[in-house]
Amino acid sequence: QRKVCIFGIELCRLLTVQFSTECSEYLDSTKQKASILFLSAIPKVEKVESSLCSKTVDLIVGGMDAKPGEFPHQAVLGWPRKDNKEEYDFPCGGSLISDRFVLTAAHCLKRGRPEIVRLGVNDISDQYENFVEIDVEQAIRHPSHNHKRSYHDIALVKMAQPVIFSKIIRPACLWTETQENVSSVIATGFGLTTNNGFPSKILQKVSLDILTKAHCAQYNDRSKFNRNITDEQLCIGSVAGRKDTCSGDSGGPVQVLLDDKECVYHVLGVTSVGKACGIGMSSAIYTFVAPYVRWIEQTVWGQ
Repeated sequence: QRKVCIFGIELCRLLTVQFSTECSEYLDSTKQKASILFLSAIPKVEKVESSLCSKTVDLIVGGMDAKPGEFPHQAVLGWPRKDNKEEYDFPCGGSLISDRFVLTAAHCLKRGRPEIVRLGVNDISDQYENFVEIDVEQAIRHPSHNHKRSYHDIALVKMAQPVIFSKIIRPACLWTETQENVSSVIATGFGLTTNNGFPSKILQKVSLDILTKAHCAQYNDRSKFNRNITDEQLCIGSVAGRKDTCSGDSGGPVQVLLDDKECVYHVLGVTSVGKACGIGMSSAIYTFVAPYVRWIEQTVWGQ
């Protein structure tokens, strides 16, 4: 292992060489380089760099539609519909973290292995949208996960073939700090927009707060939380209320953008367990990614 500084600012991580290299490559893929010839008394060529990112916009209370390509790592997992095997339901989301793997929640695999991964999706109802659909080869739950409990709720889905990165399909980096060190995150998904509503057709984004575990005390002592909330979990919600992830967002990312000049997000957590959608001071449980980076590295890159 060696210490690597990402973005050239005080964001040093203790990473394996492989992981830091992959993340740096993802960052480089967001830039386009060109040479410009300046005609003057002494002609000279200068190299310029432009961003391939989709412009992000500020979030509003309760969430809003994401722009196409704004979250290029967002994935949805599809299972054949019971009434029509030719069509798919997409009850869970995920995060693209390499050209073959999507990070999601282990509880999503309770229904079995998903059949497809859909990437580059902004409108899930638009069959003519420029998305990519790839068959699933393997679904891997964390070895310590038990469906009777809500601990170690993290999994990897391996696609049958590599995906080609583009402006609207690109991996996220993983958060590797053992402490959150951030106060707010962005959650994304196609879940219900209200507690009794219907799943959103357009990818939704919402700004949420990282709360103390005391805010999630209502989950303690339940059968799925017989050890209460652990250090491998995050309590996230909205201090102002009326904002939350909801049913259908399971497995999707909560993420941070460490530098506005870059458009590669760092996935801090995976949506795991919620109580209700935006009712009062909402809070939900998310799997903290950092404690599982070593397992992810070993599974994805064989480190």
